[in-house]
Amino acid sequence: MRIRAILRACMLMVGVLHAEPPTSQPITLQLKWQHQFQFAGYYAAQEKGYYREAGLDVVLKEAIPGLDIVDEVVSGRAQYGVGNCSLLLERQKGRPVVVLAAVFQHSPVILIARAGSGITTVQDLRGKRLMVEKQNDELLAYLRKEGVTESTLRLMPHTFDPLDLTKGRVDCMSAYATDEPFLLLKSGTPFLELTPRMGGIDFYGDNLFTTEAELKANPARVRAFREASMRGWKYAMQHP
Repeated sequence: MRIRAILRACMLMVGVLHAEPPTSQPITLQLKWQHQFQFAGYYAAQEKGYYREAGLDVVLKEAIPGLDIVDEVVSGRAQYGVGNCSLLLERQKGRPVVVLAAVFQHSPVILIARAGSGITTVQDLRGKRLMVEKQNDELLAYLRKEGVTESTLRLMPHTFDPLDLTKGRVDCMSAYATDEPFLLLKSGTPFLELTPRMGGIDFYGDNLFTTEAELKANPARVRAFREASMRGWKYAMQHP
């Protein structure tokens, strides 16, 4: 038995045998929205077995409107999350969040105005009906930089329904550059896009993050999760 064990150890060292896969560690990645191509890299990492190869059993959890993604991770209900530029403000407030990767080089968050509503520039939003999703801090920074304060707007709860814009129930709404414009074009609705980048505000988008506690307690797991996720994103971009 001892000789067999020694031979096996030697064969592992030279790569003749493969080591047993590491024990799977269940972890949760809290997405910032519902399942869509926006999270393709994580789907690829899961479906291609990259997480499994890293010894990780990953659950990809959808978000619901109004969910505080940072709170989900800081509380421990999820170990990792997908956030936006609000992570900077949360960090400034003392919440122990750590960004692991910036997936999108530009934030896809924009404002969409209904054509015919009298809006041609961001300044025209004063007095208009506007739906803005929570934690879209770059949009609020954009408005303030252009001299449009929240007190001058008719803010309304976000319904996440482009039909509210099409039917004229609102004049402008926060949206994702990859989503709502496509739906509006498909429906034949004319619209105008306003982006913070027009005002010189340019943040990364969809940042992968965790907590200081996770980084300190499980550095190897953090490294493995990040590497497997980025491997998934590479696959997704090569096979859209």
